[in-house]
Amino acid sequence: MRLIGEEIIIRDLSLKDLNDYYEYAKCEDVGPNAGWKPIPDLEICKRVLSGNIISKDVFAIALKDTNKLIGTISLYNYGIRKYNKVKSLGFSLNKDYWNHGYMTQAVKLLIAYVFGKTDCEVLEVGHHSDNFASKRVIEKCGFNYDGRLCKYKKLYNGRLVDADFYSMTREDYERMKRYE
Repeated sequence: MRLIGEEIIIRDLSLKDLNDYYEYAKCEDVGPNAGWKPIPDLEICKRVLSGNIISKDVFAIALKDTNKLIGTISLYNYGIRKYNKVKSLGFSLNKDYWNHGYMTQAVKLLIAYVFGKTDCEVLEVGHHSDNFASKRVIEKCGFNYDGRLCKYKKLYNGRLVDADFYSMTREDYERMKRYE
């Protein structure tokens, strides 16, 4: 995949991204917000990155001018809905690049890809209920709030978290495009 935005590119991950990936995957403020434990060392990071490359579900968010990986965005063929034309979206971003609009740009690029190039009818996304930055991105991108699942999952540290879920249908997307 290769999607080009104003300031970012969404592309396939590569082992060349290892140092940039580790730079943000070890951060105590990134992984826990997405539900994963910060990665403690470069060797484990290499295994995680390799797994993401093999899965073909996780893509790099890179700066357009330098190709530096600043985050990842995921598109899964499974989620909370049990319907074969649903995709689930996930994302994480290096803390140094928060509040610059990069993630909103990445999510909008992926939305356009999903509804323009696949047969997906519903795109779903969720966030831990206390992750207000992800909530803001999701709402700015036009998703509709579906509701909260209390005690959705237990994190690696034993903490139980609630999660808020949102969706966008193909019809929602087409309606949004008409009013842009």
